[in-house]
Amino acid sequence: MLFNQSDLHFIQNTARVYQDMVKDVLDNISQIDKIAIKTNLLALNATIETIHASELLASFENIIGNNLLIQAKILSKILEYDPDFIRQDGVKFAKECGIEEFYVTDEEGKVVFTNRSNKQGTIINTPEIIKVIGDPGAEIVLPSTSSLVDESRYKVVGVGRTDMPGLIQLAVHFIKPKGQEAIDGFGVVANEAKRLSDMSNQVSDKLNLEAKELEKRIDKLKELSDNLSNIEVTKAEIKQISEHINLISQFFNNILYLLMNLTNIARQTSLLGVRASIEAANTINEKLEFDTLLNIHMVIEAKLSAILLESKPNVTSEELTEIADYCRIGEYWITDEKGLVELTNVEGGVGFAFTNEGQTAPYMRILKNPDLVVTQPPAVRDLDGKVYKFAAVGRKDKPGILQIGNPSKLYGENTAQGFQEVAKQIKYLAEQSMSTTNEIVDLIEDMKKNTEKTVDFIVKM
Repeated sequence: MLFNQSDLHFIQNTARVYQDMVKDVLDNISQIDKIAIKTNLLALNATIETIHASELLASFENIIGNNLLIQAKILSKILEYDPDFIRQDGVKFAKECGIEEFYVTDEEGKVVFTNRSNKQGTIINTPEIIKVIGDPGAEIVLPSTSSLVDESRYKVVGVGRTDMPGLIQLAVHFIKPKGQEAIDGFGVVANEAKRLSDMSNQVSDKLNLEAKELEKRIDKLKELSDNLSNIEVTKAEIKQISEHINLISQFFNNILYLLMNLTNIARQTSLLGVRASIEAANTINEKLEFDTLLNIHMVIEAKLSAILLESKPNVTSEELTEIADYCRIGEYWITDEKGLVELTNVEGGVGFAFTNEGQTAPYMRILKNPDLVVTQPPAVRDLDGKVYKFAAVGRKDKPGILQIGNPSKLYGENTAQGFQEVAKQIKYLAEQSMSTTNEIVDLIEDMKKNTEKTVDFIVKM
């Protein structure tokens, strides 16, 4: 069979074009591999964000338990210094301080002082709680239990009385943090992102195998076409080339099938990005939630401390230090009517002056309005560079400021921002995967068209 120059050029050119295009296909598959790796890392990052957020929300309960213990211990000290305090109206006392529920018992566990009138005279018989009766150093924090009425949980602590055998029990309802549902949802997003990236990796591996095998077939086609002579071409050579082209066509179909799977994965990843954005939008700002929670409890502690100070006239800083150690108050700063510290458990702190400038300025307003309550979010203080959270109220024994402070930490930006960034990246990687996949599809489709032209050409020979 005689080939002219143009016939020979057509077949050889087809093989050369295939070689160039299959290299582009392999390059693009490599990009998909990289996208899958990034998605996998992103899924890991999302999981870490989720764990971090869950740990923060779980610590809500720990914060409540620790602060209830502080309050119970301050109340114990009040009763120690003023035995008649127990004779007052429990409802009025709890309302004044912001305490939700409290019980003081005698040595038999009988309630003798409470803000729940229907519980006066009843016996506390919770096995774990009554163990602290008779031991002034004992304390117990019970795991929270679900409320039968609403979605809140019930937290209970107990401490032994220091004035006589008996116990002090405090309890509070707290709502499950609003962001937990969104965080749980984001955990699902993280797992799904991992699943999709794994699927993408698997499909990409298969694509690589198919494309590399295709590359071998094309190289073989190039070799066969280069061996053709324009003087004489045998039917066997034409048949061999034709069969090779048909085999290459089958690889095109296999690759297109795998690309269809990749496209579906990219679509699912894109939808996952949308879901991640929604979950991120529903996530709480735990920085604000934590500060709000601490404000509530530290104000109660400051008000109780003001009552404690009133019940123990002429207390010294040494005695105040012992009280702070027992109650686990980090720092007391108690000023006179001018803002000059006259009592504190901080060594060298007596004589420190609150001023109308800097970090102490907000608390100076209490000197003009004793009923004012002032709280500040955790901050690095000018005094020594340590991070503390403060709350302050007016003194009850005389004009002045009673401020309490506890070591804290600077909360980062809210989890929602971390989630939003993950959601943004998920959508971006999905778009990249879709774009790259479409490029491969276009290349394969072009190669298929060239194949069809070559097949038609050979048939007409």
